[in-house]
Amino acid sequence: MNSEYNDNDSNLIGRCRNGEAKAQFILFRKYSKAMYNIAIRFTNNHMDAEDILQESFITAFEKLPELMNTATFPGWLKKIVINRCIDQIRKNRLIFDDLDDKLPDDRDKDDEPDFISDPAIVHDLIKNLPEGGRTVLVLHILEGYKHREIADILGISESTSKTQYFRAIKILNRNLKQKIYAS
Repeated sequence: MNSEYNDNDSNLIGRCRNGEAKAQFILFRKYSKAMYNIAIRFTNNHMDAEDILQESFITAFEKLPELMNTATFPGWLKKIVINRCIDQIRKNRLIFDDLDDKLPDDRDKDDEPDFISDPAIVHDLIKNLPEGGRTVLVLHILEGYKHREIADILGISESTSKTQYFRAIKILNRNLKQKIYAS
C-alpha cells in the first residue's frame, strides 16, 4: 500500500481517536511497511524491528489526541519510530569503534556514498556495516540528522559521530565497488 498521506487519512485518524479498531488496522496496514523499513535499517534485526513497529503504533494510537494537524501524521509517526529505534540502540548499549577524537586524514571526494547502484544492493551493504557506523549513517543520510544532533541522541561526541560516518561511508564504498566489480 502507498504510505503517502491523503484526505482519507484524516477520516481514519478521527475514527482511530474514537477507538475504532478497524480504522487502526487500516492505518497500520498503510504505514507499517515504510515504518518497518526504518526500524530494520536501524536494528538490522527482524524481531527488534517488528517489536519497534508494534510499540510505535501503540504509542501513536494512544497519543493521537495530541496530534493537532492530521496532515503531519506520517512525519509524526516516523519520529515515534525513530525515537523507539534510538531507545533500542541505547538499551543494547551501542558500541562504537575505538576512535581518537579526530576525523580521518584520508577523507576525499571518494568518501561520499555512491548511490548510483541498485538501492537493494546498497541496503544490504548498509545492513552489514558495523553497528555504530550504520546507526550514524542512517541517522545522517537517510533521516537527515546533523552530527551535533546525532551526538546528543547517542551520547557521543560530535567528532565521534563524524568519524563513524566517514568510516561507514568508506566501508560502504569499498564494499559497493567490490560488489560491482564482482558482477
